[in-house]
Amino acid sequence: MAAGGLLARVPTPGFFHLDLFIKDTKDVTPWYDELKRRLEREKGPMESAMTNLLSVFAFHKVHGKGEARKLLEKLTEKDENNLNAIANKQFIYSQLMRAKDEMACRDRLQELLSDEARASRARNARCFAEQAYALTFDVRDDSKDMVSKVRHAISLLETALSLVCDTETLTNECLVWKYYLSICYWRFDQVMHTRHGQVKPQLTEDDRKEGLLKAQSLLIEVTQMNPSWKHSESYIAKAWALLGALVHKCTDKFESYETPDYVKEEVSLIEESQIGPQFGCFGKALEINPDDSEIYRRFGTGYMQISMYNKARDMFDKSIDIMPDSISNWFAYYERSLVNMLEYDQLVNQVRKEEVLQLPSKDLLQRAKQDAVVSCKGAMTPFNVYHLGKVSHRLAIHPITGEVKDKDELDDALDSFAQALQLEDGFAYSKIHSARGWSLEVAGEHEKAAESYKRAVENEEATFNWNLTGVLRNLLKLHRLEDHSSEHYIAELAFWINEGSKKYPEITKILQGCVFKFGSQMIQVCQHLLDHDKPMLAKLCLQCFRTHKHLRHRTMAASMERKILGVDGDTSRVSGADGMTSTQSKPEIRVNIPVSVKKPRHGHEFQYDFFVSHSSKDADWVDFALLPAMEVDLRFKGCVADRDFVPGKSVFDNIMYSIENSYKTLLILTPNFVTSEWCKYETEQALVESLKSKTGRVIPIMLQECDVPASLRTITYLDVSHDAIGSYDWLKLKKALEETPPTK
Repeated sequence: MAAGGLLARVPTPGFFHLDLFIKDTKDVTPWYDELKRRLEREKGPMESAMTNLLSVFAFHKVHGKGEARKLLEKLTEKDENNLNAIANKQFIYSQLMRAKDEMACRDRLQELLSDEARASRARNARCFAEQAYALTFDVRDDSKDMVSKVRHAISLLETALSLVCDTETLTNECLVWKYYLSICYWRFDQVMHTRHGQVKPQLTEDDRKEGLLKAQSLLIEVTQMNPSWKHSESYIAKAWALLGALVHKCTDKFESYETPDYVKEEVSLIEESQIGPQFGCFGKALEINPDDSEIYRRFGTGYMQISMYNKARDMFDKSIDIMPDSISNWFAYYERSLVNMLEYDQLVNQVRKEEVLQLPSKDLLQRAKQDAVVSCKGAMTPFNVYHLGKVSHRLAIHPITGEVKDKDELDDALDSFAQALQLEDGFAYSKIHSARGWSLEVAGEHEKAAESYKRAVENEEATFNWNLTGVLRNLLKLHRLEDHSSEHYIAELAFWINEGSKKYPEITKILQGCVFKFGSQMIQVCQHLLDHDKPMLAKLCLQCFRTHKHLRHRTMAASMERKILGVDGDTSRVSGADGMTSTQSKPEIRVNIPVSVKKPRHGHEFQYDFFVSHSSKDADWVDFALLPAMEVDLRFKGCVADRDFVPGKSVFDNIMYSIENSYKTLLILTPNFVTSEWCKYETEQALVESLKSKTGRVIPIMLQECDVPASLRTITYLDVSHDAIGSYDWLKLKKALEETPPTK
């Protein structure tokens, strides 16, 4: 290969030049400690990759530049041509103002990268493979950042293998790279498809199957590694363990999947294969290397997936006995905790079905909580902190009645859910919001519970509508309380029923449950829907009263249904053949959203964090979706005309004051907005104020598709128009509102 070709295919090497996940992390000690332990027990082709990455962690520690330099100097003594180590040394020497050493590293890099010798292919391939290892080290979540890192790692490993595919001397090393490439495909499937049990539609089933089958093919190659090679035992055993997990996943997900004949033949003599081929793979892995904690953990996961909880617990016990350190083996502690919680839930379900009479002991949950706490000490991720909250919730309530039996445990659950939401991407996980809503509901905090369920609805897939039930149930309970405004909660209930009908294919069962438990309130909701041009939705609710136990509710609902159909001669309400639009004047409802935010985040310069410019016809979305998310959940202080304009002051003065004293102005773009003279005036004033400060203080939000005013076409808008609920990107809006305010 020509030198130019090599240079074109090898990026500037060195992990300091990669967008690693530690870029914004203040404390890298946990990663540093974990990698150092791994380096002590794992030797082989990836040892240089680990050392390079360890130097990065050391560099980011306080006073760690010297340690990073020593690690790299020691590495280049063993491998003088390691591209990543040389590039990393060059970077550190520049930081330590050692110009002569920095120049020497630069010259050496240029010399190596321009080398046309055959040996350069292997050197460059190792550079790629080492960087791939760094990118995928400890991938724990499914953020967009992690998706891009795994994609990049796959590309790097495939390039590394293409450079040396015909080099026999690197056969074993290439098989190690193939093992890590199979892990990348496995992780890519995880981060692309699983978000706390929710399937995301980024890839088709065929694409998903193709990636997993690539991983399977690679692992089969690794299991055929030369057994006489000094590092083969470890990698062959790990490959069989991962192959077992992969066989189980493919069998579970794809109807057309067939376990390869090679796997069946190799595990046929393994006793565990009688349970299933995946267990034969786990058993074979343990026969090869009985001292690998990861293999026991995968074995335990397999047993847990088929509800063999005792066997699963035994395997997790052995994994933890081999590696008790919570940082290195935090996932085993998490899974052992999960097994105990699942077994407890299974026993509770038997009581509900009256298969047994005695409630299960909460000893299982106590052990589950102990392990969950240890797991969180080892690694703080949204899903294991969320799991800790679930265990605490179960400890807090009676398993059958749902009554709170231990308030301290319930407080612990709420603390855990709040912490999980604050971790990376935690706010986007619907299950955390849902679990928090449930705990708040049993605590009697129905207003906060409703807000949590709303966030769950906004982030969940349209195939699951249980959280909408939580929103409606808690709003109905609030409406029943004497010290709350009925008008407000009826309007909000109508809004969320309407939004739910847009998102979910079927909400009849949800409405039936609300009707039978809260008949009087739901009659009022139906009337509100009729008064606000939603006759078809009102009809759907009213039909649920046909089998109501109270005659009065059935009679009232039937009368309202007949009016919708025009049977009683009251046709003034209805016109048109399909949608039935109202011709009566609609009552104006001024909603006072209960907001507890007293001081804005940008209070040193502004009275409000944002001012909302919107048409009065779009007030429901502002009042019941935008403001609760921004003010109740994310603690920004907003300004809206109905609530915050000063009585007695002219509308013009109120508008000017609000825009000047708000850090940002949100423009809610809809067809109603672009035809409103007041909205046009507010837009002009907001743009003038933005120009004065020479910074962007206007954020358009496309709620419904419309012709964007010419004055706004150069400003990027947040588009939430494609889905009634699920596309609300509150985190993107949060980020825009958290930016440093302009200097006046």
